[in-house]
Amino acid sequence: MTFLLYGIVFSESRDRGSGHPPPGLPPGVGGAPVRLIVEGGLGAAVSWIEPPDLTPNVARALSYAGVVEALHADRAVLPMRYGCLFEEERQVVELLAVHGQQYAAVLRGLDGCVEMGVRVLLATESSSPLPSFGSESGGASGRAYLTARAARHARAEEVAGALAAVVARLRAALDGLAERTEAGRGVRAAPGLSSLYFLVKRGTVESFRRAFQRIERMEPARLLLSGPWPPYNFVAPERDGNGRG
Repeated sequence: MTFLLYGIVFSESRDRGSGHPPPGLPPGVGGAPVRLIVEGGLGAAVSWIEPPDLTPNVARALSYAGVVEALHADRAVLPMRYGCLFEEERQVVELLAVHGQQYAAVLRGLDGCVEMGVRVLLATESSSPLPSFGSESGGASGRAYLTARAARHARAEEVAGALAAVVARLRAALDGLAERTEAGRGVRAAPGLSSLYFLVKRGTVESFRRAFQRIERMEPARLLLSGPWPPYNFVAPERDGNGRG
């Protein structure tokens, strides 16, 4: 039997202890029921899954996200990255026992908060292909190549500077409404594209939206607001602790 871990929460009296499904949770990946494994005041939301059924697709991703969002509806949640598997229940219990203090500290920092995302899209001119270097025209082609390369680099620097200015203005307008802010990480963003994530108190979401709308009207860049979401971008990358060895 393999357990798929969705997220970690503080256990509550309504959870009825280990082995029971938290109230109001939808089915997990593959339609399996989700239940809590409780240890030391924390609960790990898990469901059974057959490993061949784990390959990501739209339906599984939506089921996984639906469970995390339902957990987050009225309590802090530490989301786990999709694909965190454990062969035995005792491994989940050990995870909570070993890392429980760390998880509890993170959950306290996320309590009462949601994630709001802002994507910045700055219009950029499409780059023409660089002239081939070393063709029959010899030195002339070399000079053309170097000139085009220098122009492309200058344009990239200009776009990066303009994008940084937009991001700075966004942070000046929105950071004061957030508990924490994170820049997008991971895959390198395309030119003219940037993402910011704001950890916002649930009661501040409408004020955050209004502040975003004010700056959106003034900015030449296209700005896209999303959320509220569970705090996917405010948990440490090493949170996953996969039980498979």
